Parts: sequence; structure tokens; C-alpha cells
Amino acid sequence: MRPWRLQPAARPGGAGRIAGGRVSRRRAAEARAPGKLILFGEHAVVYGHPAVAAAVDRHTTVRLERIAGPTRLLSATVDDARLLPALATVLPPRGIGVHLHTTLPVGRGMGSSAALAVALVRALAALEGRRADVEECVRRGFDIERIFHGTPSGLDHTVSALGGAVRYVRGQPPAPIPVAVLPLVVLDTEIAGDTDALVAGVRARRPAVDADLAAIGALVDAMVPALARGDLATIGAGMNENQQRLRRIGVSSDAVDALVDLARRAGAAGAKLAGAGGGGVVIAVAPDPAPVLAAAARRGVPAFAVEIRSPRDPADDPATGTEGPAPPG
Repeated sequence: MRPWRLQPAARPGGAGRIAGGRVSRRRAAEARAPGKLILFGEHAVVYGHPAVAAAVDRHTTVRLERIAGPTRLLSATVDDARLLPALATVLPPRGIGVHLHTTLPVGRGMGSSAALAVALVRALAALEGRRADVEECVRRGFDIERIFHGTPSGLDHTVSALGGAVRYVRGQPPAPIPVAVLPLVVLDTEIAGDTDALVAGVRARRPAVDADLAAIGALVDAMVPALARGDLATIGAGMNENQQRLRRIGVSSDAVDALVDLARRAGAAGAKLAGAGGGGVVIAVAPDPAPVLAAAARRGVPAFAVEIRSPRDPADDPATGTEGPAPPG
């Protein structure tokens, strides 16, 4: 990949200084942050009902190196024109080389841009010889997310910064909730859903779909204790009901329905779309992921297993630095 150069950042200052003006001797730093899945409550959350979202054990990793010359992207596993403006929101115009790697599918509702934002904030703090707290990750991550989404809800990067799972109501701070280990299989439709169009479609169907939206909200609160005790049968049944309601409000699709059916036939306790719908990913509760993964492989469907638990150990998402002199530059 040809290195890309950033335009000069709008903010003054630069990486390398820590509290009190002392210059950090770190020459490189690396940090990662998790993606997220909405377990229950898509679309209903737009109208004041609760949703549950959780961090997953797939990540975006950012490595920063001190280099001579302009700040630039040295390598990346994703190709997105918005990367450069996003990096420029927090990095100085000179002296930083950026490596970006993600194991998250991009454009599938799993919070890949939010994970990038949080990992970038953490890596920059580590390069400066300090640790970014959750408040800093959320605040600065929001500025980065605006490059990708204009007016983000704040949920994605908050979940990525906090880890674990949260109950979320629009306009209120996310509330962490406990989750026993929840084994899921994620199946990719390989179709990017149009979130704005899907949200507008639900709005156009109101008030006819209001009862379904309210039922989804009630289901969310019924699932919170099931998640805490690890009741996979109840969680699976809840996913099936949530998916039925999502289909009724018009946000599922033939591609989504086919993967939901595939997962259930392979032994999943329940399955549903995760995110805006229309495409994106399907999640399936799978006490034994192997049969679901095998069924997906036979059909040529990209799929992978994840585990969700809450609270998460902060050590799951480390930020590390390498000491040494910076290059001239």
C-alpha cells in the first residue's frame, strides 16, 4: 500500500507530551478496541424503547510509530476514504506513522469505525506515556465517529470503550448489565444495509408498527435477567421473537431470513438480524458453534464464533508502548 499523507490537523500540538510538559520517550504504541453487536432492540430504540448492545471479542488494532516527516497511514486492512479525516481529528500533522488492522467485517453494523476511534485514542495516549480512561475514549471517539456517521448515536463507541454489555435508552447514559458467557455465531449476508432508508421505512409505517416496537422494548427488559444467568434457551427464544417482530416492521430481507433459517436448522437456540437489517449480519445463540459454522461453510456463508461476557476484564483490550528515541523530523 502506498503511504497516504494527512492534511494538517486543525488542532494544535502533537503527540509526545505528557502532563507537565515532559516529552514521552515512547517511539511506538499499540492499542485495540472491540466491535459491538446489538443483541435486542434494534429500531425500537429510535422511539424511546430500550436496547441491549455488547462488545465482542473481535477488534480493531491501531499501531502508532514515531517517524520523520508528515503523519501518514502506513498500512491498513480496510480501504475507506474517510480514514484520513478520521485520523486527522486527533493526530498531529507530522511525526506519526499509522498501522490499522481489523478482524471486524466493515459496514455490517458491528461498530468497526467505533472500534477504530477508541483504539486510536488509546494508542495515542499510550504513545504519550499515559492511559486513556473511558471518558476520554468516549469524548474523543465521538469526534472521530462523526467523520464516518455524521450524527452518531454514541452507542457504538461507548460500548467499545466500556466493554461488556449495556442497556441503552436514547438520551440516557448506557447502563452496564451483567452477562454470563454468551456463545454466538455471526453469519454475514455480505450485503451492506442502508440504515437511513431502513429507519425511514419504519417511520413511514407508523403507527401501524407501534405495537411491534413496544413489544420489542418489553422483550429487551425480559431478556436482561436471562442474559445475567446465562439462560441460553430463553435468550434464543427471545431472539426468535425479536426477529419475528423485525420482520413484521419490514427491516428483514430474504438474505437475512435465509441465514436465520440456516442457523436454526443447524441447532441454534435462536437467531436474528443484528443492526439496521436489510443485510448486515445475523447472530445465532449456539451453545455448540461447530454445527452452525459447518452449515454456513457448506453454503459458502462467511461466519465466525464470538463470546460475549460482561463485565469485561480491561486487560482484554491492552494498550502498550515501546520505549526509545524518536526519529528526527
